[in-house]
Amino acid sequence: MKHVGTLKTTGAKVVIVNRTLPGDPLSALVIDRQSLPPFESDIVESLLESGDGQDSFEFGHILGRQKMPLEDANNPVVQDIATSVQGISVLEHLHTSGRLIKQPTENVLVTEEGADAIQLDKLNEMIAEQKGVKVEGLAIQADTTAEGTSAKTEARLYISRAERLQKQVDAYKERAYELDPELRPRKGRPKKVTEEV
Repeated sequence: MKHVGTLKTTGAKVVIVNRTLPGDPLSALVIDRQSLPPFESDIVESLLESGDGQDSFEFGHILGRQKMPLEDANNPVVQDIATSVQGISVLEHLHTSGRLIKQPTENVLVTEEGADAIQLDKLNEMIAEQKGVKVEGLAIQADTTAEGTSAKTEARLYISRAERLQKQVDAYKERAYELDPELRPRKGRPKKVTEEV
């Protein structure tokens, strides 16, 4: 599986979020897999194992596109953020909860299946050479794609939010009709109103 490794110093199993950082090519961002609470772990692991997760060059792109499902959180502030049109990405959530750990790339051993473990700094050098760029050129770029993935994600969030609001509107109307049945729209054609001349 791609984007997984261990830390040389502690042996901790990690998910590699960013293989290198803008302005700091000798550092990477990782997540300690054992430190994640079950809910966050389920989300990160399912994204990691997904086709998109395995096809991505940087796992951080996938975490940045996926919204964190926090609607049922106990904290009202978190609920408001989660149910807003923009929501909060899994990446933002992991960052604000202190789950992203900066590590020297030489301390991260990449352990993809069927291959020998290799230090991330050495792997980055090999990839940069293949791409014809310096290691600095591997840093994650803005989250935009030619396919417009970000716009599609935002559109789905608008639809989801609109559907939730529509359910709320329908419930309010039904309550109003219970309180005053005369407000309920009547079926059939409205009576013709003739003007007297």
